[in-house]
Amino acid sequence: MCELLLIYTSFAIFRMPLQDHYWFWKAIGFAGIGTFGTRFLVQWIYSERLKESKVPPIFWWQSLIGTMLCLAYFLRQQDSVGIAGYLLNVIPYTRNLMLVYRKRRLDREQRGFAPAVSASTQH
Repeated sequence: MCELLLIYTSFAIFRMPLQDHYWFWKAIGFAGIGTFGTRFLVQWIYSERLKESKVPPIFWWQSLIGTMLCLAYFLRQQDSVGIAGYLLNVIPYTRNLMLVYRKRRLDREQRGFAPAVSASTQH
């Protein structure tokens, strides 16, 4: 919580870039919400295609990017509720990406560095 207060205070003292560009920051906020929101659509389509519940890596990337955009917007707005709502989301999204790429690396090593097989040929 101390980190949150430090970040919030530093942005209150030092102005964010393009602080006075209202529409720019509205676009950042909507881009964050849009990116964050469409990740569920991507996951649904991906699962339907595979006929089982799966979470593709793009879901975690959309989560991370959407969170960062929303966090930037809420920092600019100096909205402590929005900041608190998005600040810790970075941890599980980053961790899931680390797990995805670690598994890929281990799979490659077990195959003796054979080229990765595309998802479309794994049926």
